[in-house]
Amino acid sequence: MNSIPDLRVILIDDNEIDLLLHEKLITLQQISRTVLSFLNANKALEFLSSNISLPRIPPTIILLDIQMPEMDGFEFLQAFDAYPQKIKSQCHIIMVSSTLDYSDITRSNANPLVTKLLRKPLLMKELRDAVEGIFKDFV
Repeated sequence: MNSIPDLRVILIDDNEIDLLLHEKLITLQQISRTVLSFLNANKALEFLSSNISLPRIPPTIILLDIQMPEMDGFEFLQAFDAYPQKIKSQCHIIMVSSTLDYSDITRSNANPLVTKLLRKPLLMKELRDAVEGIFKDFV
């Protein structure tokens, strides 16, 4: 995969080990040099809010866990949907979860903000294929 120069990846997961593993996977696969990790979905939303005034938003992949305390992945999506189109058009959300709950899978697949649902732990090929699918016109 050719790297996308200014691509950034935002990881949102309440599990520190998953964050560390996913960050390492992204780095090893050379998907992005900019990986931002958040243990809390609210903090990620605050970070994205700080981007609203930027003249240009870098292309962004958001790897979003479904099941988290305080604010779960679906609550994040609801809050994110209120963001300006300028930010939403540059952010591509991939839900990640170890859930076997059919309703979570159905809700993820039905949400127009979600590009893909991947199972945890992430596999190199699945992540690479998902990112290449999003940026197929670029690579």
